[in-house]
Amino acid sequence: MNRFEFFKEIAKNAKVLGEEWDKILEAALIMHGHLCGAMPLGFRTGRLALRVLDVEREPNMDMMAFVETGIYHAAACFADGVQFSTGCTYGKDLIKKLDYGKWAVTIVIKKDGRAVRVSVKPEIIQAVFKGKFLAERKKGVPPTEVPQEYILQPFINTITRPDEELLDVSEIFTYEFKPTPKPSFEVLTCEICGEMVAENKMRVKEGKKVCLPCSGYEV
Repeated sequence: MNRFEFFKEIAKNAKVLGEEWDKILEAALIMHGHLCGAMPLGFRTGRLALRVLDVEREPNMDMMAFVETGIYHAAACFADGVQFSTGCTYGKDLIKKLDYGKWAVTIVIKKDGRAVRVSVKPEIIQAVFKGKFLAERKKGVPPTEVPQEYILQPFINTITRPDEELLDVSEIFTYEFKPTPKPSFEVLTCEICGEMVAENKMRVKEGKKVCLPCSGYEV
């Protein structure tokens, strides 16, 4: 069984979450590339936030995810799970990392500011950090080289357990959402390097319209 077939088989466990969730998890696994403890928790956290807000996965740009895991630690994979379960992706500018080092996400509906914060229960996080998978990761073993039996069942358990056993959820509240600039639909040519640049990222240097790298300005 190759990796893609393996991911498809593992993702079937998500059918307990409802229609199509196995396909969404399969896509998440293909993109993420490996089994781990944090990604499926992000997946479940994002899904519960959608349920509480009574909305579907975001196909456009009408929601925002504030992920609290941040960077440079073992929970960073959490954000990939959030992206896939919510549809709030990096490419759509709908996800922002808050460098708090916490396994939590706040999902905000832009049009009315309705929001909910969902976090992973402390005992669940403690169990992940005491597991054999992270023990190997601490030694510097890449995720794909950790013995599969160390993470397979914990991964499946995370996908199939009831929400109330894994997660804590806030009441719905109003988030003061600051409007973001509208996207630019125009492109110009940098007069130094010749590459195409979004109009709103152009700068003027010595009378020439140039891109940020050619301008020498700080981004």
